[in-house]
This record gives sequence, structure tokens and C-alpha cells, in this order.
Amino acid sequence: MNHNDQNSISWFVEEMHFETIREAREWVYSGAYNDIGYFFDGYKTKDPKLAYALLFELVRSNTIHGHRHDVHCDEEHLEGSITYKVWITNKKYDYPKITNDPIK
Repeated sequence: MNHNDQNSISWFVEEMHFETIREAREWVYSGAYNDIGYFFDGYKTKDPKLAYALLFELVRSNTIHGHRHDVHCDEEHLEGSITYKVWITNKKYDYPKITNDPIK
């Protein structure tokens, strides 16, 4: 994937930082893991534990449920800090569209 392709990704930027990988995994599993691929395609964080936890869960999902999407990761070095990026492409599923129509 080249830089231009990453510009078309809808990113979620996470500001949380955690002390342990266990805390990071619980945070990711209750939020980002459930939303990635549905509400946004990628996740940016400065906490390597969060990026690792999300990457692990997305790859695990592909292993358990069969191939659902391609999973990518990278890091971006800017102004003395590192931003970790995890994103998906080639989704094999669609999220049901939410409409304002009343159920009939």
C-alpha cells in the first residue's frame, strides 16, 4: 500500500495511554476492535500497546472466522514522536446500513 492509498483511509485517532498490555487489550476489544472496518478503516495511536492489541485482535479474527480483511500496520516518525497505525483493506463483509426508516 502506498502513501496515497493511506490518505483515503478514515482514521480514528486514539489519545489514551495504558500502563499494561492487559489494559490496552481490554480498551481495544471494547471499542476500536468492534468499530474498525465499520465506522473507520484505520487506527492511530502513540501507545504501542494499543496498536499491538488491535493488530493481534484483527489477525486473530481472521484466524478464527476465516479471512475477513487484510490487516496492515506501520509507524510514522514525526517531530520526535512515533505514531503507530493499524488499518484494514479488502473487507470481506459489510456493516448493515443504519437508516431512519421505522421498522415495518
